[in-house]
Amino acid sequence: MSNYDLSICLPGHRTHLWERLYNSIAQSVGDYTWELVVVGPNDPPPFFSEKRNFKFLKDYGSPSRCFQISTLLAEGRLITWGSDDGYYTYGGLENCIDKFDTLGEKDIVIVKHVEGVGHSGRPMDRDFWRAHHHPPLRLSGIPEDFFIILNGMLHTSYYRDLGGMDCRYENYNMNLHDFAFRAKRSGSKIFFSDVDPVLNCDWNPNQGDHTPVATAHNEHDLPLFTKEMSQDQSSRIEIDLFNCFDQPPRWKRRFGDEE
Repeated sequence: MSNYDLSICLPGHRTHLWERLYNSIAQSVGDYTWELVVVGPNDPPPFFSEKRNFKFLKDYGSPSRCFQISTLLAEGRLITWGSDDGYYTYGGLENCIDKFDTLGEKDIVIVKHVEGVGHSGRPMDRDFWRAHHHPPLRLSGIPEDFFIILNGMLHTSYYRDLGGMDCRYENYNMNLHDFAFRAKRSGSKIFFSDVDPVLNCDWNPNQGDHTPVATAHNEHDLPLFTKEMSQDQSSRIEIDLFNCFDQPPRWKRRFGDEE
Protein backbone atom coordinates (compact mmCIF):
# COMPACT_ATOMS: atom_id res chain seq x y z
CA MET A 1 0.00 0.00 0.00
CA SER A 2 1.38 3.41 -0.96
CA ASN A 3 1.76 6.11 1.67
CA TYR A 4 2.36 8.91 -0.86
CA ASP A 5 1.32 9.82 -4.37
CA LEU A 6 4.94 10.41 -5.39
CA SER A 7 8.46 9.54 -4.25
CA ILE A 8 11.30 11.75 -5.49
CA CYS A 9 14.51 9.71 -5.23
CA LEU A 10 18.13 10.69 -5.76
CA PRO A 11 21.72 10.26 -4.71
CA GLY A 12 23.01 13.39 -3.04
CA HIS A 13 26.11 14.89 -1.51
CA ARG A 14 25.58 18.67 -1.96
CA THR A 15 23.67 19.10 1.29
CA HIS A 16 23.62 22.91 1.06
CA LEU A 17 21.28 22.59 -1.94
CA TRP A 18 18.74 20.20 -0.44
CA GLU A 19 16.53 22.81 1.21
CA ARG A 20 16.02 24.58 -2.11
CA LEU A 21 15.18 21.28 -3.79
CA TYR A 22 12.70 20.31 -1.07
CA ASN A 23 10.92 23.68 -1.19
CA SER A 24 10.71 23.55 -4.97
CA ILE A 25 9.00 20.16 -4.80
CA ALA A 26 6.37 21.60 -2.47
CA GLN A 27 5.61 24.29 -5.09
CA SER A 28 5.65 21.83 -7.99
CA VAL A 29 3.54 18.93 -6.78
CA GLY A 30 0.24 20.72 -6.11
CA ASP A 31 -2.07 18.95 -3.65
CA TYR A 32 -0.50 15.52 -4.17
CA THR A 33 1.31 13.87 -1.27
CA TRP A 34 5.02 13.28 -1.66
CA GLU A 35 8.30 12.29 -0.08
CA LEU A 36 11.93 13.10 -0.85
CA VAL A 37 14.32 10.17 -0.48
CA VAL A 38 18.07 10.85 -0.54
CA VAL A 39 20.98 8.43 -0.14
CA GLY A 40 24.52 9.74 0.14
CA PRO A 41 27.59 10.25 2.31
CA ASN A 42 26.79 13.54 4.06
CA ASP A 43 24.32 14.10 6.88
CA PRO A 44 21.30 16.31 6.09
CA PRO A 45 21.19 19.89 7.44
CA PRO A 46 19.00 20.71 10.48
CA PHE A 47 16.21 21.93 8.18
CA PHE A 48 15.16 18.31 7.65
CA SER A 49 15.09 17.20 11.27
CA GLU A 50 11.31 17.61 11.54
CA LYS A 51 10.32 16.86 7.95
CA ARG A 52 8.29 13.67 8.11
CA ASN A 53 8.25 13.29 4.31
CA PHE A 54 12.05 13.24 4.07
CA LYS A 55 14.14 10.08 4.24
CA PHE A 56 17.90 9.83 4.33
CA LEU A 57 20.28 6.87 4.41
CA LYS A 58 24.04 7.24 4.60
CA ASP A 59 26.00 5.34 1.97
CA TYR A 60 29.42 5.93 0.42
CA GLY A 61 28.75 4.02 -2.77
CA SER A 62 28.64 5.30 -6.34
CA PRO A 63 25.81 7.61 -7.46
CA SER A 64 24.20 4.64 -9.18
CA ARG A 65 24.28 2.47 -6.06
CA CYS A 66 22.98 5.32 -3.88
CA PHE A 67 20.16 6.06 -6.28
CA GLN A 68 19.01 2.46 -6.52
CA ILE A 69 19.01 2.17 -2.72
CA SER A 70 16.87 5.29 -2.51
CA THR A 71 14.26 3.67 -4.76
CA LEU A 72 14.10 0.66 -2.44
CA LEU A 73 13.02 3.03 0.35
CA ALA A 74 10.28 4.67 -1.73
CA GLU A 75 6.68 4.47 -0.50
CA GLY A 76 5.02 6.43 -3.29
CA ARG A 77 2.53 5.09 -5.81
CA LEU A 78 4.64 6.82 -8.44
CA ILE A 79 8.38 7.36 -8.53
CA THR A 80 10.64 9.94 -10.15
CA TRP A 81 14.24 11.04 -9.80
CA GLY A 82 16.32 14.16 -10.08
CA SER A 83 19.53 15.87 -9.03
CA ASP A 84 20.41 17.85 -5.94
CA ASP A 85 21.76 20.69 -8.07
CA GLY A 86 18.30 21.24 -9.54
CA TYR A 87 14.93 22.65 -8.60
CA TYR A 88 11.40 21.81 -9.77
CA THR A 89 9.23 24.39 -11.49
CA TYR A 90 5.82 25.49 -10.29
CA GLY A 91 3.15 22.91 -11.10
CA GLY A 92 5.52 20.75 -13.14
CA LEU A 93 5.32 17.59 -11.05
CA GLU A 94 1.57 18.07 -10.65
CA ASN A 95 1.21 18.05 -14.44
CA CYS A 96 3.10 14.77 -14.70
CA ILE A 97 1.11 13.07 -11.95
CA ASP A 98 -2.18 14.18 -13.49
CA LYS A 99 -1.33 12.25 -16.65
CA PHE A 100 -1.44 8.93 -14.84
CA ASP A 101 -5.22 9.18 -14.53
CA THR A 102 -5.38 7.92 -18.11
CA LEU A 103 -2.12 5.95 -18.48
CA GLY A 104 -1.48 2.24 -18.15
CA GLU A 105 0.60 0.49 -15.50
CA LYS A 106 3.62 0.27 -17.81
CA ASP A 107 3.47 3.77 -19.24
CA ILE A 108 6.17 6.35 -18.48
CA VAL A 109 6.16 10.14 -18.55
CA ILE A 110 9.35 11.90 -19.60
CA VAL A 111 9.86 14.63 -17.01
CA LYS A 112 11.36 17.33 -19.21
CA HIS A 113 14.43 19.02 -17.79
CA VAL A 114 16.98 21.60 -18.80
CA GLU A 115 20.58 22.00 -17.71
CA GLY A 116 23.04 24.83 -17.98
CA VAL A 117 25.62 26.75 -15.97
CA GLY A 118 23.80 28.67 -13.26
CA HIS A 119 20.48 27.10 -14.31
CA SER A 120 20.71 28.82 -17.69
CA GLY A 121 19.44 25.85 -19.71
CA ARG A 122 16.67 26.18 -22.28
CA PRO A 123 14.03 23.66 -23.47
CA MET A 124 15.23 21.20 -26.06
CA ASP A 125 13.68 20.09 -29.32
CA ARG A 126 11.59 16.91 -29.18
CA ASP A 127 14.26 15.09 -31.17
CA PHE A 128 16.58 15.44 -28.18
CA TRP A 129 14.65 12.66 -26.47
CA ARG A 130 15.17 10.21 -29.36
CA ALA A 131 18.10 7.93 -28.67
CA HIS A 132 19.51 8.15 -32.19
CA HIS A 133 19.63 11.94 -31.94
CA HIS A 134 22.81 11.36 -29.92
CA PRO A 135 25.72 9.86 -31.95
CA PRO A 136 27.05 7.69 -29.05
CA LEU A 137 23.62 5.98 -28.92
CA ARG A 138 23.50 5.01 -32.60
CA LEU A 139 24.34 1.41 -31.83
CA SER A 140 23.01 -1.81 -33.31
CA GLY A 141 21.27 -2.84 -30.09
CA ILE A 142 19.22 0.39 -29.92
CA PRO A 143 16.30 0.69 -32.37
CA GLU A 144 15.79 4.07 -34.03
CA ASP A 145 12.37 4.64 -32.45
CA PHE A 146 13.58 4.31 -28.84
CA PHE A 147 13.52 7.29 -26.48
CA ILE A 148 15.86 8.18 -23.67
CA ILE A 149 14.42 8.97 -20.24
CA LEU A 150 16.92 11.04 -18.30
CA ASN A 151 14.19 12.03 -15.85
CA GLY A 152 11.05 9.98 -15.77
CA MET A 153 7.93 9.21 -13.77
CA LEU A 154 6.27 5.82 -13.57
CA HIS A 155 4.55 3.43 -11.19
CA THR A 156 6.93 2.36 -8.44
CA SER A 157 5.76 -1.23 -8.73
CA TYR A 158 6.67 -1.30 -12.41
CA TYR A 159 10.06 0.28 -11.77
CA ARG A 160 10.75 -2.56 -9.35
CA ASP A 161 9.39 -5.23 -11.69
CA LEU A 162 12.00 -4.15 -14.24
CA GLY A 163 14.71 -4.24 -11.59
CA GLY A 164 15.44 -0.51 -11.69
CA MET A 165 18.90 0.66 -12.69
CA ASP A 166 21.87 -1.46 -13.65
CA CYS A 167 24.41 -0.41 -11.03
CA ARG A 168 27.35 -1.79 -12.94
CA TYR A 169 27.31 1.73 -14.35
CA GLU A 170 28.78 3.98 -11.68
CA ASN A 171 26.86 7.14 -12.48
CA TYR A 172 23.17 7.22 -13.22
CA ASN A 173 23.16 8.25 -16.84
CA MET A 174 23.95 5.39 -19.20
CA ASN A 175 21.92 3.08 -16.97
CA LEU A 176 18.95 5.44 -17.39
CA HIS A 177 19.21 4.78 -21.12
CA ASP A 178 19.42 1.05 -20.45
CA PHE A 179 16.36 1.29 -18.21
CA ALA A 180 14.40 3.21 -20.85
CA PHE A 181 15.20 0.60 -23.49
CA ARG A 182 14.25 -2.30 -21.21
CA ALA A 183 10.96 -0.58 -20.42
CA LYS A 184 10.23 -0.12 -24.12
CA ARG A 185 10.87 -3.82 -24.75
CA SER A 186 8.52 -4.61 -21.87
CA GLY A 187 5.68 -2.73 -23.54
CA SER A 188 5.92 0.78 -22.11
CA LYS A 189 4.42 3.71 -23.96
CA ILE A 190 6.29 6.99 -23.59
CA PHE A 191 4.58 10.32 -22.93
CA PHE A 192 5.94 13.82 -22.29
CA SER A 193 5.30 16.38 -19.60
CA ASP A 194 3.39 19.39 -20.92
CA VAL A 195 5.45 21.65 -18.69
CA ASP A 196 8.95 22.33 -20.02
CA PRO A 197 11.00 22.30 -17.96
CA VAL A 198 9.73 20.44 -14.92
CA LEU A 199 13.28 20.24 -13.55
CA ASN A 200 15.99 22.89 -13.98
CA CYS A 201 19.51 21.66 -13.25
CA ASP A 202 22.79 23.47 -12.84
CA TRP A 203 25.48 22.07 -15.09
CA ASN A 204 29.12 22.97 -14.73
CA PRO A 205 31.49 20.17 -15.75
CA ASN A 206 34.41 22.28 -14.55
CA GLN A 207 33.34 22.36 -10.90
CA GLY A 208 35.40 20.13 -8.63
CA ASP A 209 32.65 17.88 -7.32
CA HIS A 210 31.69 16.88 -10.86
CA THR A 211 35.09 15.45 -11.72
CA PRO A 212 34.56 11.92 -10.31
CA VAL A 213 31.27 11.62 -12.21
CA ALA A 214 32.82 12.75 -15.49
CA THR A 215 35.76 10.40 -15.00
CA ALA A 216 33.46 7.46 -14.26
CA HIS A 217 31.38 8.23 -17.34
CA ASN A 218 34.33 8.51 -19.72
CA GLU A 219 36.54 5.76 -18.35
CA HIS A 220 33.97 3.15 -17.41
CA ASP A 221 30.28 3.75 -18.11
CA LEU A 222 30.35 4.83 -21.74
CA PRO A 223 32.77 2.05 -22.84
CA LEU A 224 30.63 -0.56 -21.04
CA PHE A 225 27.43 0.82 -22.55
CA THR A 226 28.93 0.91 -26.05
CA LYS A 227 30.11 -2.68 -25.77
CA GLU A 228 26.77 -3.97 -24.52
CA MET A 229 24.53 -1.94 -26.82
CA SER A 230 26.52 -3.03 -29.86
CA GLN A 231 25.02 -6.48 -29.32
CA ASP A 232 21.49 -7.84 -29.56
CA GLN A 233 19.54 -6.63 -26.52
CA SER A 234 16.09 -7.92 -27.49
CA SER A 235 15.83 -10.33 -24.54
CA ARG A 236 17.19 -7.89 -21.94
CA ILE A 237 14.20 -6.64 -19.94
CA GLU A 238 14.24 -7.48 -16.22
CA ILE A 239 17.31 -7.39 -13.99
CA ASP A 240 17.95 -8.00 -10.30
CA LEU A 241 16.40 -5.17 -8.27
CA PHE A 242 19.04 -5.58 -5.59
CA ASN A 243 22.00 -5.45 -7.98
CA CYS A 244 23.20 -2.27 -6.23
CA PHE A 245 24.49 -4.41 -3.36
CA ASP A 246 26.84 -6.19 -5.76
CA GLN A 247 28.74 -2.90 -6.07
CA PRO A 248 31.38 -1.58 -3.64
CA PRO A 249 30.00 0.22 -0.57
CA ARG A 250 32.71 2.88 -1.03
CA TRP A 251 33.14 4.75 -4.31
CA LYS A 252 36.86 5.08 -4.73
CA ARG A 253 36.67 7.83 -7.36
CA ARG A 254 35.29 10.23 -4.75
CA PHE A 255 36.37 8.79 -1.42
CA GLY A 256 39.59 6.91 -2.15
CA ASP A 257 40.51 3.56 -0.64
CA GLU A 258 39.19 2.21 2.63
CA GLU A 259 40.97 3.63 5.68
